[in-house]
Amino acid sequence: MPTSSVRMGIEIVRLRREQLSELGSFLKLAYPDEQRKRLPDYLEWYFLNNPHTDPERLPLWVATNENEIVGQVATIPVDLKAGSASTKAIWILEFILLPEFRGQGLGKRLVLKAGEEYSTMITLGINEASTRVFTSLGWKALGGIHRYHRMLFAGSAAQTPPPLRAALDVLSSPLRIVPRPPKRSSRYEIGHDTTFGPEMDELWERASTQWPVAVRRERKFLSWQFLQQPGKKFEVLKLFEKGKLVGYAAMFFRKGQGIAPPPKAAISDLVYGASNQDEVIDALLGAAVQLAIARRAGSLVTDVLDARLEARLKARGFWRIANSPRFMASSREFPDVLYRPENWYLTRADSDVSIFEDPNVAEN
Repeated sequence: MPTSSVRMGIEIVRLRREQLSELGSFLKLAYPDEQRKRLPDYLEWYFLNNPHTDPERLPLWVATNENEIVGQVATIPVDLKAGSASTKAIWILEFILLPEFRGQGLGKRLVLKAGEEYSTMITLGINEASTRVFTSLGWKALGGIHRYHRMLFAGSAAQTPPPLRAALDVLSSPLRIVPRPPKRSSRYEIGHDTTFGPEMDELWERASTQWPVAVRRERKFLSWQFLQQPGKKFEVLKLFEKGKLVGYAAMFFRKGQGIAPPPKAAISDLVYGASNQDEVIDALLGAAVQLAIARRAGSLVTDVLDARLEARLKARGFWRIANSPRFMASSREFPDVLYRPENWYLTRADSDVSIFEDPNVAEN
């Protein structure tokens, strides 16, 4: 198709709710190997059920050519803490054009269209082409979120056949040594819960005083992300001190092949209160490692941007690996506070990793 004819009928518009089925047709072309992205239950969860989404004003902008979708910028609206203020922002999660429509400035137009409504936009885990687009629009590069890894069962991690897996798992047993908890840790109690009540909001209000910038983790948003996501089962470890919630960790276990153990587990999110932080973090990380060992998960990973949590991860046997998803932001309201990476509190739940990870339970 000649470039001139491609440009003739191009429009940049917000996708309407009744057009979600048309989006599925586009996604089949854009992501031919990722069927999950176009499943009706997934699209409804992603674009309609987020508590920060107005179903009549979807956070999704598309490029159309002769009324056919040829590109999109798909986002997740969030409530962002920015210093002492709060603002509505969007995470850009999916940013793609069909190959024949690239190199014509349509990507910039899509991002600019989204920016007309949202003065603060964030993206994490982007590729080289997307980075060039955001850079050309004046976005601020903030480095990356840091990825940490702890090997537990080498055979399970490599998904080797049973005899070799058992041998590798035995050889890697020193990696599973868990430090004896200090005596003071006895005042904490771990609970496994599948409900998010008012105590989650109360925890967030206390915890968020530590971080100048963070996505607000209110219970409605957490329920949407960790309890309602199609095809996913997250496990939430809650830490209590004398009956009071002082922290939590949300975990995700990948499916193993057949009856094999999960090759990897992830700490998708972790929030700790503003008192006795190191003790709380250590208790949560210890519980997460113990659960991963009990499930014979090959390894345990997490992504985080927070100096205190990163220090405790290193102390608990995690090491930082080179793969760090890129992080960029654009804000007309709060550039002074948002453009300093040390101000941010980020976890794996803030990136597209926890959403685009393969399902671990059957989907419709």
